[in-house]
Amino acid sequence: MHAKQIKSGLAVAMSVLTAAALAACGGGESGSGASPSSSTSPSPSASASASAKSSETAPAAKPVTLSVIMHADWAKGGPWEKIMKGYEEKSGNKVDLQIVSDNFEQMVLTKIATEDIPDVLFFFSQSSAIKKLNPEKNLVDLSGESYISRINPTILKYYLQDGGKVYGIPTSGMNVSGVLYNKKVFSDLGLSVPRTYDELLADAEKIKAAGITPFYEAGKDGWPLQVFTFSGFANLLAKQPDLMDKINAHQTTFDQIPEFVDMLQKQADLVKKGYANKNLFSGTYDLSLDELATGKSAMVINADWALPTLLAKYPDAPVGMFPQPFEADSYVGISDPQAAFAFKNSKNVEQAKDLLAYIAEPETLKMYYDAAKTMPSWLGVDAALNGGTADLQPVVEAGRAAPFFNGLTAVSVGDYTKELQALYGGDKTAAEVAKALQKNIDTAAKAAGLAGW
Repeated sequence: MHAKQIKSGLAVAMSVLTAAALAACGGGESGSGASPSSSTSPSPSASASASAKSSETAPAAKPVTLSVIMHADWAKGGPWEKIMKGYEEKSGNKVDLQIVSDNFEQMVLTKIATEDIPDVLFFFSQSSAIKKLNPEKNLVDLSGESYISRINPTILKYYLQDGGKVYGIPTSGMNVSGVLYNKKVFSDLGLSVPRTYDELLADAEKIKAAGITPFYEAGKDGWPLQVFTFSGFANLLAKQPDLMDKINAHQTTFDQIPEFVDMLQKQADLVKKGYANKNLFSGTYDLSLDELATGKSAMVINADWALPTLLAKYPDAPVGMFPQPFEADSYVGISDPQAAFAFKNSKNVEQAKDLLAYIAEPETLKMYYDAAKTMPSWLGVDAALNGGTADLQPVVEAGRAAPFFNGLTAVSVGDYTKELQALYGGDKTAAEVAKALQKNIDTAAKAAGLAGW
């Protein structure tokens, strides 16, 4: 994922949330993420023989042309044209790949409303976004497909589903949040990777004393400021798995969670302690990557979607990643993957299902992930990874990962970026930012008529 992609991705995802809420549920970047029932996930013991069966793409008796819609930013994230050509060669069918950039969401919803549906749609994977597609009426239930057992359990737990049914398959990687760091700076100063927040601050003090900026914060762009609490909240979910359920039922609020307010205070303290760049509010995402790669700054709090952009410009940059430390064995945050859905009222429904099965084949997945170099959303894919992503892969495989909280809220979190900019500028306290965040949610929930508000 690139800077442009995540900036637009966060904004589009949040807009999906709001619109979905008006349809009696959240949308965009938020989703309820219902866990799969045992009846919808084949057992691991059956997966080997079942996956072999699903990997055999059955050619259509009579070739058809499948219409496939995809966002332009997502098309850049992998070799999709090559994958579609591979499917054409194997199946005999043709693929009409429609790449859309402007007004993507609205175009999709208009097509559904007018029943001008595609055969396959690449869309958001949150339950709340899936609800916007009216899945019971429109989408193929994939719960019984053998390849579902090969989806990463964390992804399957929080995404791709609605009402206990699996409707989509992941078509991108798990972007993982944490701290990107310059290994040479750390080595030159004799620093080791910190495991606790106190150790992180101790390293920052030594880096500052050496005349290097400890953390580069992109205050002008704003959206990167969100990642600090996205990562932190993953640790809260690890200890309180039902916390988002309580927030979505209005049984608790963000400003009533002391640990969340404390996270915001920690974030504000980075500026107060002089650990952030002095040009905070003219700092951009692109500049943060330049500063990190060249060693002018030691760390950037963000996600591994930054690595392809950084390494394309600085291929030899000594950059790695570690979990943003709050306590020993901290969790990392993960963003939602894109997903592909088949429409059951399509004239080519069997061929559409066939295309999804082809995408789910191990060989196809390896082709995608070798090119994208992101952590696979599927099990058993041995793909090439960028160094920083590889650093965090063991953390995810150990189960120490949870989604960004704005991917789990029932409605939009609103302009959270603006609130964090106010925090960094000293215009709002941590408690006030938490209250503002909750106010945004309350407003959206009331507009949607959600129970409890």
